[in-house]
Amino acid sequence: MKPANWVIDRMGIRSFINLQLYHRVPRRVSPLDFLGLGTLFVFINQVVTGIILATWYNASVTGAYQSVQRIMHTVPLGWLIRDLHYWGANFMVVLVFLHMLRGYYIGAYRKPRELVWLSGVGLLLITILFSFTGYLLPWDQQSYWATMVGTWMPFYMPVIGYYIVLLMRGGPYITGVTLTRFYAIHVLVLPALFLLVFGLHFYMVLSKQLTMVEEAEKLPKEKQRGLVTFFPTTVFQMTMFLVILSAALLYFSINFHAPLLAIADPLNKAHYVPIPLWFFFSIYQLLKYIPPALDAFGIIGLPTIGILMLVLLPFIDKIPDRKPSERKGYVYSGGIVVAAIVVLTYLGAVNQGVAAPVQAASSYLSTNAATKTATLTLLGGYGTTNGGFNFNGAANGAMVVTIPQGWTLDVAFTNDGSLNHSAAITASQTSSTALAATDETPNPVLGDAPGAKSSFTFKATTAGNYVIACLVPGHIQLGMWAKLVVAPSGTPSIKL
Repeated sequence: MKPANWVIDRMGIRSFINLQLYHRVPRRVSPLDFLGLGTLFVFINQVVTGIILATWYNASVTGAYQSVQRIMHTVPLGWLIRDLHYWGANFMVVLVFLHMLRGYYIGAYRKPRELVWLSGVGLLLITILFSFTGYLLPWDQQSYWATMVGTWMPFYMPVIGYYIVLLMRGGPYITGVTLTRFYAIHVLVLPALFLLVFGLHFYMVLSKQLTMVEEAEKLPKEKQRGLVTFFPTTVFQMTMFLVILSAALLYFSINFHAPLLAIADPLNKAHYVPIPLWFFFSIYQLLKYIPPALDAFGIIGLPTIGILMLVLLPFIDKIPDRKPSERKGYVYSGGIVVAAIVVLTYLGAVNQGVAAPVQAASSYLSTNAATKTATLTLLGGYGTTNGGFNFNGAANGAMVVTIPQGWTLDVAFTNDGSLNHSAAITASQTSSTALAATDETPNPVLGDAPGAKSSFTFKATTAGNYVIACLVPGHIQLGMWAKLVVAPSGTPSIKL
């Protein structure tokens, strides 16, 4: 016996292959049964294109944007590689979602496939994290502010929310630390985690057999005569499915290029209106219909409940027959949830940046040279043109405040009545000098009621340029001061 044959025989490879390729299945199989295979195919596309992109990408604030430009315009077929990676990420999210929806509909999570389902839930979450961490890497306006919106969501978690934000960003703000952290997670942690969970998922699928095999085995003897072997009939059908999927991926990549806006600008001087990742549209659209007091429930509570329901589903559904006709309650309730997500996602996609009219207001800056304190009193509301946050009639927060180094700036915000959701206020530095932790009172929240107040204290211990931003999560709107300048000396001043 040849050594190769000896190894194959001892490992049981031949019998394993025969078992997998020559079991009997229905002649015609639904393409929906190949969604898992499609997901694996797209993941391989992501790995191959991701490796190529990584050889040219520079994961730094000073080089990320330029390296993406070089990939698109200089590297041979670099634009196609990036577009394949971009659309592959979107395809992968959709395919995993549809694959799980298919499994839910046919009851594929039932005994003995609980681990198949649970590992599938894990793969869905990992896939979303893939898209979320990869989205920041181009370091343009769209990716920067979408990540600003996305990383702010955990803030609504009680007690630990702010610390999760710090962990995700590597500090209070999105900086080069955030970029390198997301890059490391995207190319090192998540691929390893995906392969680990997928290995379990694939092993459990093979060990418990495909649902199509189980259905074939339950057919009456007279109907089993119409069965065919998995190879070559079903393998050919799977191959055609992958050909069509490849054509669709290539079509989108050639005709709809991955966006690349202007380089990320923490000052947002162009007043770009941030838009979250598309799979967050439903959450933020929902916030427009619920009372502001329920924002935390909409952003954190509902997704958490949804994930828990997916995890517990195999242990809750005790209906003996897994046919959809016997599980109408589960099928209808799941259909309602999916329909709601689809409708909210569509509405969120077409209604981004809609703003209420702003009410003009006054502002004043008072100073106390003895205590080196400047007090700025502001009214805030929605911007008039592109949805930016407005301070005192200054279009989209276009104001420059200058205070001397060593002074303390106390900012008092009041809702002018047009802001109908709570707004989180942050400060960040745009100069090269690090912002000391004692320089600001982090993250006050401006209430949604007319006349609601909030205050912000900024200790100007470090000279440089800063920005104060107001994030309105219910409407995906972010406005900011044009600049907050800490000068070595001088007199506090404001310019609208």
